[in-house]
Amino acid sequence: MKDIIIIGAGPAGVSAALYAKARGKDLLLLEKDRVGGLISHVSKVSHYASLADNESGEEFSQKLKDQLAFSKIDVTYEECLSIEKKDDFFLVKTNKNTYECKKLIYAAGSHLKELDIDYKGFEVKHWPYGNEESLKGKTVIVNGGSDGASKEALYISKFAKEVHIVQNQDALMCIDEFKKQIEASDKIKVHTSTSLKDIEVRDDKCVKAILDDCVIEDKEGIEIYVQIGQNGNTDLVKDLAEIKNTFLTEDISSKVDGLFFAGDVRIKDVKQIATAVADGTLAGIKASK
Repeated sequence: MKDIIIIGAGPAGVSAALYAKARGKDLLLLEKDRVGGLISHVSKVSHYASLADNESGEEFSQKLKDQLAFSKIDVTYEECLSIEKKDDFFLVKTNKNTYECKKLIYAAGSHLKELDIDYKGFEVKHWPYGNEESLKGKTVIVNGGSDGASKEALYISKFAKEVHIVQNQDALMCIDEFKKQIEASDKIKVHTSTSLKDIEVRDDKCVKAILDDCVIEDKEGIEIYVQIGQNGNTDLVKDLAEIKNTFLTEDISSKVDGLFFAGDVRIKDVKQIATAVADGTLAGIKASK
């Protein structure tokens, strides 16, 4: 029986693991995909203290791995399938094993939403980092006007012929830092109060994108990226916690004895690396008591 099981190795889960390990706890850190979670995919990590200039999500993820290794914390790459609360312990089943623990920290994060349209077999992407060759000289549509979408649109503009940001709000929702860079770019056009409604695909290429108020065409092919928000990964705890719009309404210390929540899986005013790390820190300390 483990003292603590932590589900999710993003910034929140890693932080929780570091603080619990420092307090002498026997822990298990489960991750189904990659250390860092969503942040591992971004082209540039920003607004977090101590970052290097132009540090990619991949580089940030490696720092998390290095810190876990330094603290002698192993990452067990298994997908959690179910969580069950017994009288005085938790039963966690994965795609490979079954584990028991006295305390459980759920830091499973979130996943990106998809557009509510028929992609017609065309591959729509979320993250440009690693796809730079496919962007060169292309027309690219970025759906979404948040900080994340705007930051990725700016990265794409380094390679693409032109970038169209499609935002269903009446103005870009990103911070001034990104807004000023977008306004200064001669490659980026912003479409507000509109949405992508349909696409036309020929020979495995998207050659036409139909918006509410205009059509974007390119016979050489259009690349489409989607950054329209996230849904919380809360299915595993739906019987143990209160959920609203796929996110947990719970505090870090949940209503279930021994169960803690951390990171972007929770409803919070601000979702950033800094707040995820703060959640994980508190969860790790509280679960260790």
